[in-house]
Amino acid sequence: MFGNTYHMVRKIYKRVLTLGSFVLVLASCGKKDANSPGIEYMPDMYRSPSLEVYNGNQLSDDTVGIRTVGMRLPVPGTVPRGFMPYPYANDTAGYAAAGRELRNPIPLTPEILKEGEELYGKFCVHCHGAQGGGDGPVGLKLPGAPPAYYGTLKNLPAGKIFHTITYGKGLMGSHASQLTQQERWILVHYVQKLQHSKDAPAAGSDSTAVAKVDTKKRK
Repeated sequence: MFGNTYHMVRKIYKRVLTLGSFVLVLASCGKKDANSPGIEYMPDMYRSPSLEVYNGNQLSDDTVGIRTVGMRLPVPGTVPRGFMPYPYANDTAGYAAAGRELRNPIPLTPEILKEGEELYGKFCVHCHGAQGGGDGPVGLKLPGAPPAYYGTLKNLPAGKIFHTITYGKGLMGSHASQLTQQERWILVHYVQKLQHSKDAPAAGSDSTAVAKVDTKKRK
């Protein structure tokens, strides 16, 4: 009985040793690469495939030149978060419609006007001049200097000013990539101030009253 048990254990031991050697041989097979894990059985069960942006794969039917999931087409009508679509086209009809329909959504305050002045100094003064007269150092070198805000553009409505800053007009290029929509509206406030910078003070206004007081003091 002892002999039968010995032979049985020995047979089991040989089978386990043979099976272990077979598994070891299989595990050692594979590419001659130190970073290669060798043969993997059902790797999709524990290793998620990485999808790189713009790289093709077979998991999507998007047609953008390559089949891809890393950079799928957005849903039609999608806009970036925080972005307000501008519905007016860059043509004569869009320019006229913007002038009729658009109103400045930002309330005018001294702080807003100050910010508009800073934006004007960074993006406009080199062509339009400090007072909006079209006499900036760059504007004077153009084939046609920009018209003065307080001249032919004095009655230009806010919507047309915003439209021009957004798309550009004539020799002026678009500033949409440099200024957000809010910054453009702030800038519109300052441009409108320059439109009336040469207006004579109305009778009874604060400036007239101050002038009268100064005259009385001198007498």
